[in-house]
Amino acid sequence: MKSQMACSVHKFFAASLPLFLFIFLSATLPSHAQTAMLASAASALPNAPDPAGTAHSGVISGTVVDPTGEPIANAEVNVRGQSLPAPMSTKTDTQGKFTIGGLGSGDYTVTVFATHFLNTTAPTVALGDGEVYRLSITATPIPQSSTTVEVTASEQEIATAQLHLEEKQRILGFVPNFYTSYVWDAAPLDAKQKMALSFHSLLDPFTPFEAAAAAGAEQVAGLQSGYGSGAEGYGKRYGAAYADIFVSRIIGDGLLPSVFRQDPRYFYRGTGSVGSRMWYAARSAFVARGDNGKWEPNYSGLLGDFTSAGISNAYSSPSDRGLGTTLQNGAILVAGDAFEDELLEFLSRKLTHHIPPGAHGK
Repeated sequence: MKSQMACSVHKFFAASLPLFLFIFLSATLPSHAQTAMLASAASALPNAPDPAGTAHSGVISGTVVDPTGEPIANAEVNVRGQSLPAPMSTKTDTQGKFTIGGLGSGDYTVTVFATHFLNTTAPTVALGDGEVYRLSITATPIPQSSTTVEVTASEQEIATAQLHLEEKQRILGFVPNFYTSYVWDAAPLDAKQKMALSFHSLLDPFTPFEAAAAAGAEQVAGLQSGYGSGAEGYGKRYGAAYADIFVSRIIGDGLLPSVFRQDPRYFYRGTGSVGSRMWYAARSAFVARGDNGKWEPNYSGLLGDFTSAGISNAYSSPSDRGLGTTLQNGAILVAGDAFEDELLEFLSRKLTHHIPPGAHGK
């Protein structure tokens, strides 16, 4: 029993000896000696582990491209994060690649600034300790600025422009085809434009040849026998034919369409069945498009044909005059208009030169 107690006392004094020694030294040594002793003891302690070895080894890298996948070189890549005292930035290389290292764990915002491209911010990057995070950033080009200028032309200006194009139309390159509109919804002509077109047609270099052909056909067929034969008879027929053309152009295509406000032109249709197109062309001698865009009886055309026949009757040879002749010639002119419209509908589109681009009828 005594031996056990002695052993316990011995262990107590052995364990307490350093404490008693420290108290004794603290009481007896001067203060500077105590400081040196503590510093020596502290230096003998092992160093704490350095967290920087992993805390700031994260990397964000990637590629910056345009919408077509082409790399964007020399773009500025900016990285921001709460753990960064200031933003970090770098430039992409010729292949659009970038790398920013030395990052701690945390959330980072990556923004790309490139010339001619909108500023692009990638989704937030949650970077772990020592993680290498790879991005693919697509930058959007800056939209090209454009200015829209709306120019409104008057109906008269549109009609003038369309008329100038029609005045270049010629079948086979030399026969005038001024009175055919291949633009279905062409602007209506005013009275001045209708008269200008009639004079333009009358003064065309082809008109004398037209009169010559008509006079020759009449002489060969023996029509207007009162004019006689030979050169004298041909000359009279030529004068009468030219007068007929003059009256037809000025009155039938200019004055009367202006009075009745109807369009003297034939409007090429070009669509539908053959039968429907034939009917459309034939009835165009009896139905005209008004300046209001509506179809109506062709007062100007029908009255123009019979007026031309009546005036022609006045300078015909006495043996060829008469009311019956006037009515007959008027009917022939109307039938001729219908036949001409059939040719315009089915043949002229292929044979006419200088038709305005995009003019295909209805």
